[in-house]
Amino acid sequence: MKKIICIASVLLVALVTGCGKMIDEIAPKSAIKADLLTDNDLGKLTNGVRYRMENLVASLWHQGDALAENYASGPGFDYADFHEDTGAPASSTALSAWRDCFSVLNDVNELLKAAKGNADAVGNAYFFRAWIYYNLVTRYGGVPLLTEPQSDVVPISGEDAIWAQVIADCRAAIENLPDAATIYYPTKNAARLLLARTLLWRGENVEAASLAGEVIDAGYVLEDNSSDWGKMFVYGTSSREIVFALANIRASGYNLIYERVNDTDASWNYSPAPKYYNNLFSDTAIHRGDIRQAATFSPNNTTRVIKLANGQGDQFVTNPKAANSPLILFRLADAYLIRAEALGKNAGAAVLKTFMEERYATVNMPASFTDAEWEGLLLDENNREFYAEGRRWFDIKRTGRTDLYDDWKGRDYLLYWPIPQKERDIAGKTAYPQNPGYPD
Repeated sequence: MKKIICIASVLLVALVTGCGKMIDEIAPKSAIKADLLTDNDLGKLTNGVRYRMENLVASLWHQGDALAENYASGPGFDYADFHEDTGAPASSTALSAWRDCFSVLNDVNELLKAAKGNADAVGNAYFFRAWIYYNLVTRYGGVPLLTEPQSDVVPISGEDAIWAQVIADCRAAIENLPDAATIYYPTKNAARLLLARTLLWRGENVEAASLAGEVIDAGYVLEDNSSDWGKMFVYGTSSREIVFALANIRASGYNLIYERVNDTDASWNYSPAPKYYNNLFSDTAIHRGDIRQAATFSPNNTTRVIKLANGQGDQFVTNPKAANSPLILFRLADAYLIRAEALGKNAGAAVLKTFMEERYATVNMPASFTDAEWEGLLLDENNREFYAEGRRWFDIKRTGRTDLYDDWKGRDYLLYWPIPQKERDIAGKTAYPQNPGYPD
């Protein structure tokens, strides 16, 4: 793996000159050598890594919805085929995600190297590394496995090795992170949910259900009305169900996650796909009166996703500082939906019903489900809950339900993104073999 941003053999202390600087932008004269770092310096470095994580999370935010056909073209844009966005080794989307992830990963590894047993810094580093590798493995499969700062080419490791690293880092994060903190600070529960989600991918459902259950029992509260649910996503949120969010509070270099689906100008990238705008929150025999509809789509404008409120008019909730909207990574809904799926249709139905009773006016859960009905209900509930949060493509990949696409055309190789050709040109084809289905 070729390091994209050089840190010049010293740990750079972020936020020394204000939060408008990324850690790779701090001049070497402001740097502190690793053996001279104090706990206070580690705190600043940890904050700097969180700052870079905000940029990374925002850059990846909409990919899971665009590739899953949750979106249609927005005003002034025309996407003929969203799947082609990652359909070739020269894909700019695949290249930028790869480089963004590995750039921040290097800084996370620098933090871990400098932490020297400081539980706070260690826990943050393991948690963020697990999150980065989770996002890499769910996109590309095997990738270079880097557990320390690295500037040399490192050959790609197999997918199983990457999953094992995510699991190991999650366990280390749980061991080191605090039990409780503000919603803007990683905790054991945030790491438990990342581990539970990972184990669900791997089919290790017993432990996944157990971890999710611990979070359910931890005192978070599900929102039960449209207003409070919508206010989760705005600046200054006091939501009782957020487990962890990146604060995204900065004076410059804003992460405007709303601007691609709900901008303040006349043009933005994505609009709701008509089938979801019209039908996503429809009443069924099982559930009626979804509280999330009013806070997700505008009744007056079919081209906006108002769930990510832009602070202007025609929004369901007020967002006083839309540019500083939180980047929610985990909330109590994750725990319920993971636990329901992991337990299966027999034991999981009661868990899902408890969750749905807070999201609908009425719920009439059947006495039994076929396997197909159960999977369909879970996929639908996940899309209702996490629409416009980048989840859908990964749920479809994890369950193999490519039949849910309208424009898939049998291109199953697209379930693994291509290894970016520019990275292969640097590392060599032997070190970076291409994923199946793409030209070598």
